[in-house]
Amino acid sequence: MAVTFYFNNSKIQIFNIFSGTLDEIVQMHSHTKHGYELHLIDAGKGFLDTENKRYNLSKNVLYVTGPHVLHKQTPDLENPMHELCVYLEIPNTKNTDITVQYFSKQRFWIGKSNAAIRQIFKQMNEENEKESLWKESVLSSLAIRLIIEMTRLYYPDNTNALLPPQDTDLNESRSWILDQLLLEDCSNVKLEDFARGMGVCPRQAERIIKNYYGSSFKKLRYESKMAKAATMLEREDISIEECSARCGYSSFTAFSAAFKRKYKMTPKEYQKRYKA
Repeated sequence: MAVTFYFNNSKIQIFNIFSGTLDEIVQMHSHTKHGYELHLIDAGKGFLDTENKRYNLSKNVLYVTGPHVLHKQTPDLENPMHELCVYLEIPNTKNTDITVQYFSKQRFWIGKSNAAIRQIFKQMNEENEKESLWKESVLSSLAIRLIIEMTRLYYPDNTNALLPPQDTDLNESRSWILDQLLLEDCSNVKLEDFARGMGVCPRQAERIIKNYYGSSFKKLRYESKMAKAATMLEREDISIEECSARCGYSSFTAFSAAFKRKYKMTPKEYQKRYKA
């Protein structure tokens, strides 16, 4: 259940708080136009890949992946990463608190955390595991502190910057449903599954996806399938035929053509190059 609260008229939702060890690759994915995922590495190491660059991840590295930022996490096999993570959605930047506006303007950031931020992450995870009457109030308060400290980290000199564009408010939980569907089983998910989860018709679901992602459901599913295929070819000892089937393709030829369209090489060439 999402925790919804207001900070100086800014609506904010906490959709997920978790911690865990990443012992498998988290395939390339992105969040909606309102989503901000904050990651704190507190042990281990690995890599973060975006569309254009690879970053080393190690203890105390902090990074934020905001709306439409494609990213992929790869743990070190001998020393996998342990991370603390908070997923927020800020659906409307119109008439909101100036701190929230400056926070939401930063779509991607990576750097070192400070002691204050590390403490807030740990407190949020501890409080999230408790069952108490004031749990939501405590989490809301900690989330506000986290946003403030992150904004101070972004703008240490309080430098003026252009404010982000104003967005209209929709049902933010819809985007969370689609994120989870695509990450959990992109091979077989259908538009009807997403529509059913939201209680709307497929045509309305397609409009919602276009609004949130600036893309179609078909394209999002294709990108998720290709990310899943690349991950399997990189990490697993798998045949191209099995990879094709696990990505939901009944035709090996269709899979190879789709993969080559995305990565400019055949699945076999990709697998050989990565292994080399």
